[in-house]
Amino acid sequence: MSAAPPAASRRLAALAQELMAFWDEHEYVVFPGWPLPFRPLEELLPQRDVDFALRNPQMVPLLWYPAIRPPTAPEGVVEVLDHLPGWAAPAPSMLRRQYLSRIYSWALASRTAVDWAVRSLDGRKLVEVGAGTGYWASLLADRGLDVLATDQHVHRNGYADMFRFAAVQPLDAPTAAARHPDRVLGLWWPPRDDPMAVDTLRAYRGEHLLYVGDARGGQCADAAFFDELESGWHPVSSCPLTLRWLGNSDSATLYRRGRGLGAGAVCAGPARPTGR
Repeated sequence: MSAAPPAASRRLAALAQELMAFWDEHEYVVFPGWPLPFRPLEELLPQRDVDFALRNPQMVPLLWYPAIRPPTAPEGVVEVLDHLPGWAAPAPSMLRRQYLSRIYSWALASRTAVDWAVRSLDGRKLVEVGAGTGYWASLLADRGLDVLATDQHVHRNGYADMFRFAAVQPLDAPTAAARHPDRVLGLWWPPRDDPMAVDTLRAYRGEHLLYVGDARGGQCADAAFFDELESGWHPVSSCPLTLRWLGNSDSATLYRRGRGLGAGAVCAGPARPTGR
């Protein structure tokens, strides 16, 4: 995987050092309205996800952002917040979700989620539409998968305009899907209230869809997309993302065309968190 742009990398590394120094002096922080204390993310993730994160540029400096395990989230899911209370010394330096997402991806990557995707694809080729920076495509390609990353806007699109982690072909999503029925269709965080997702799904003639994003009513796609999913597809395997931004409910699901009995295998990872 390629690194982030040099200027961004230096900024991320400096922030990581500042945050680590902060947590050396504070065991946790409290935010008004939240019953649970927030701790550094690296304390709450399974060790395998921490090891992965240390080699994953998106996770620097996220490992030292404040995080919790919300009682309403699926077991093992950790949610991370993109700021600290105003009194905290690193607060003015913290990079917000929008900035980090434009460098990398709107969906946070973890070892658990990548392992699940590799198992679910089971050697099948993937065409990812709306691939943005190619960040997830590069993670999967690093695991030996054949991934074709495509995006209508390969230069500046306002969502991912800073860097490329993989080669991204200039194709609009429905065209890319229609051209590659032999590949699994990959949709990561399709834009909200936008027909892109449903138009792509209707253009696709293959058998499998890998969808990463919010459910109906969330921050991804539109009602027509979820209507299409419910009427013509069934879940084969699902994975609540081990790591996600606070307040999101995104998950990863592999669908197969046709009606079925529901999701089969779910992702699993060690529940043991790291200790300080």
